[in-house]
Amino acid sequence: MIWLEYLENVNISFNIEILQPNDSMIITNFLQDTQVVIILDGFVQLLKIFTNGETICTQLLKANHIIQLNNSKSKLINYHYKANAITRTALISIPLKEFTKKISRTQRSIEKFKQLYKNDNANHDIMTDILCHRNTKKRIIQLLLILAKEFGQRRQTNIIIPFYLSHSTLSTITGSNRVNITRIMNKLKSKNIISYDNQQLIIYNILKLSQS
Repeated sequence: MIWLEYLENVNISFNIEILQPNDSMIITNFLQDTQVVIILDGFVQLLKIFTNGETICTQLLKANHIIQLNNSKSKLINYHYKANAITRTALISIPLKEFTKKISRTQRSIEKFKQLYKNDNANHDIMTDILCHRNTKKRIIQLLLILAKEFGQRRQTNIIIPFYLSHSTLSTITGSNRVNITRIMNKLKSKNIISYDNQQLIIYNILKLSQS
């Protein structure tokens, strides 16, 4: 992995943690203040969980994204963040002070860090593209199109998304009712636009999906 080679070359210490699907990591302000957490590989949803039980997906993160929080400055914070792995995910944490000090020494390090932030800003656009749709069906279709673009593997005329997405996960990401998710996914399946099981999701006709 490029990041591991880079950090070893500039002699920056780091820790790696592996999350299996549905494993989670609680992201605290203290962690953000002391560590830079980067996704080496995998796919994660960053969840904002309120004390009343409400959960909102704020970001979808993949390789080379930084896990960043958007906390209120108020001392009365009624939520916490959790990074929940959708696929097997490798995270790397780097001491913030050491990282900041050493990247300032070379132009190559600065450019690498700028690229990381560029990737992270593009990630915020993903959730905007999904949530801008008022209609639940359009949100689901937009999400599937994004997943096809980011993770899709083409096999003849089909596109394979090689991991499992539960209706509960789809519900959280799109901010929609789980019953509606099940109804819409089953309808897409009955029209032979998609099929899915606990291993993968197959899109048979990407054009037909986009026009649904």
